[in-house]
Amino acid sequence: MRDAARLAGIARTVLDFCSFEPATGADRAPAVREALFTARGALWPPARGDRLVPYETAALMLHTTRAEVERLLYADSPGERLLVRAPRLTGKVLLDRYNLALARGVLLDATTVTLTARGGWRDVFRAIKLARLMYTIERSGQRSAKYRIVITGPAHGHLARPQRYGARFARVLPLLMRSKSWRVDADVLRNGVPHTFTLDAASLPVSPRRGRPSYDSRFESALATEFAAKIGADRNGWSLHREDTPVAIGDTLFIPDFTARHRDGREAIIEILGFWTAEYLELKLEKIRRAALDNLVLVVYRSLDAGGAASTAIEVATDAPVVWFEKKPRIGPVMAAVEKVARRPGS
Repeated sequence: MRDAARLAGIARTVLDFCSFEPATGADRAPAVREALFTARGALWPPARGDRLVPYETAALMLHTTRAEVERLLYADSPGERLLVRAPRLTGKVLLDRYNLALARGVLLDATTVTLTARGGWRDVFRAIKLARLMYTIERSGQRSAKYRIVITGPAHGHLARPQRYGARFARVLPLLMRSKSWRVDADVLRNGVPHTFTLDAASLPVSPRRGRPSYDSRFESALATEFAAKIGADRNGWSLHREDTPVAIGDTLFIPDFTARHRDGREAIIEILGFWTAEYLELKLEKIRRAALDNLVLVVYRSLDAGGAASTAIEVATDAPVVWFEKKPRIGPVMAAVEKVARRPGS
């Protein structure tokens, strides 16, 4: 029985990798059923030998063939979809994906989930926001580049069907696994009995498919490319990390574009202001002001400064150094500003 359940779960995992499409003409199935059932009703009660008569009558009504009526009768049901893409999976990949599905199943009964990771936070917080989960955030040690997020649900103990809320926790797990290192600690309540559940990158080494880095703007891409090309392999002790330093500001979150991190522990936050509207600039600068970051470098597109409006707004919002650029940001001036403001967390 245990093997049967396990095989069923593995089969479900394989099916999740497959792509299915409705059969050709499946959208006509409701009209075919209506015609056939109408023809059948006209010959009720059925008599011996008339099984095919309703099909032939329906075919005449629809200007098609009896075989086509039989083919389309239930062509819109899920079980009639056709396989159009099947995965090429090794045994290890399949087992890892199956274990991921099991882990997400455990989180259905979670009441509180603590996430610890290094980087990849933008996708995680998008999932948290879409799932309408409440959270708190803190750094995992002053010298660490990891952050700890505790996500909970409002009035969880008063929910009639708490597993619906637990399903929201489960949505976050695949995105968390994109981080370089991650860990999940969950409080689970199953059949009224509390349990603890722990999972990390070592115990579930599943690496979701990654393409090239996806940047929000060509300015971000240009800065990262120039850093890699001009700072060189030595990098003078510096490394550039995209969107891996979440900053909690009340009930909102600010995730700067880049963090420049030195091997001696110093950090600087880099935020790029590219194309904007007046409303966007106001909201962005208000978030920067509330974040009160003393190691921030603003990299600003020169064309924004029509009539000096951007300069004035930035000066009011923050004392952070501003690096202006004409066509694309240059890594030299940016790193010069980084050297001036970089500091160790907590110092």
